[in-house]
Amino acid sequence: MSPQAVIDVGSNTIHLLVGEVENGAVLPVTGEKISARLGAGVDRTGRIEEGRIPLAAEAIRLFGMVAKMNGAPEPTVLATSAVRDAKNGGELVEEVRKKAGLEMRLISGEEEADLGFRGAVSALGEGYVWEAPALVVDLGGGSAQLILGEAVKGAGKQVSLPLGSNRTTERFSAGDRPRPKELKALRKAVREMLPDWKLPKGTAIVAVGGSARAILKVTREELTAERLKKLAEDLSQKPTAILAREEGLTPERARVLPAAAATLAAILERYEKRSLTVARGGIREGALLALAEEAVKNAEGDPDGGK
Repeated sequence: MSPQAVIDVGSNTIHLLVGEVENGAVLPVTGEKISARLGAGVDRTGRIEEGRIPLAAEAIRLFGMVAKMNGAPEPTVLATSAVRDAKNGGELVEEVRKKAGLEMRLISGEEEADLGFRGAVSALGEGYVWEAPALVVDLGGGSAQLILGEAVKGAGKQVSLPLGSNRTTERFSAGDRPRPKELKALRKAVREMLPDWKLPKGTAIVAVGGSARAILKVTREELTAERLKKLAEDLSQKPTAILAREEGLTPERARVLPAAAATLAAILERYEKRSLTVARGGIREGALLALAEEAVKNAEGDPDGGK
């Protein structure tokens, strides 16, 4: 199929992914990202900061041009929890329509979870089959999607919770870096908020999202609950600027990484699982898979074969 493009408007970062789908796998053509931090302060004020709206719209306009230059049609623009939860999210939708000529779609937490699950499974390799169900944790900036399902059957149970790393950082950290007692309170709150699901024996825990991938940059050890708790405490000892420089992270990502590690640790504790795996797929890959399926269906319904 020809390339398709998805722009994912997240709480911390706006991502562009242009890619093709082949045999159920996403083959990236190009990608871009910009740290817009649309979710900054949303948990406290309920609004996106006004100055971020025109800048985000301009970034989306430029990403649309990049997609076109790489052979993709008009990109699909998806907005997740930062825009969905903000009282003035409609202002960004309108600004994107006016400045970029694109329609931004506010997806529900359930759709976000489904796309994240599909993207995570696709990144685990062609022909991968779960020996048992998987719990995919899509940890964003504003929310976390938990999806229990199987590679072949797809998502089963799913829930969207206000546990994104940006939101938990703002809620539980009084200063630049969370203190040990704040990380402990964060883990306790996460455990209490998680659904009371009984995970079958052998269920794999798979984490996706920018913070999960960043954790792989700072440690190559097995991601057990104890390792993640210790990592959260170690990361919180360093000022954001120093951590960012040492680990090759953006300051925005470095700022929220202790909370992200603590959240993942709490999930392992709550469901009594030893460790988790980080996958490099997510909502963007899931959206490209959905677009590919739609293109195939449209071609099958076209007597000229889509020509």
